Amino acid sequence: MVQKIDIDIEKIFDDIAGIEADDNTKELLQNGVPAYIKEPNMPQGIMLKLYPNGTKVTVRIDKHFHESVISA
Repeated sequence: MVQKIDIDIEKIFDDIAGIEADDNTKELLQNGVPAYIKEPNMPQGIMLKLYPNGTKVTVRIDKHFHESVISA
């Protein structure tokens, strides 16, 4: 038995564009503003801070939103 699957390529590209629109990381970095990202395996309060010059540091953010660098 052969199963026919219809793939709407335009919808896929629209979905990708929507995801990129929600993520403003690239825009922030291009405008000279650091951006924070969280990877799925990171514990609560730990994030990556990305700087426009390409530097990445791991930071801990406490309940008062103060950050401290864990590793550079």
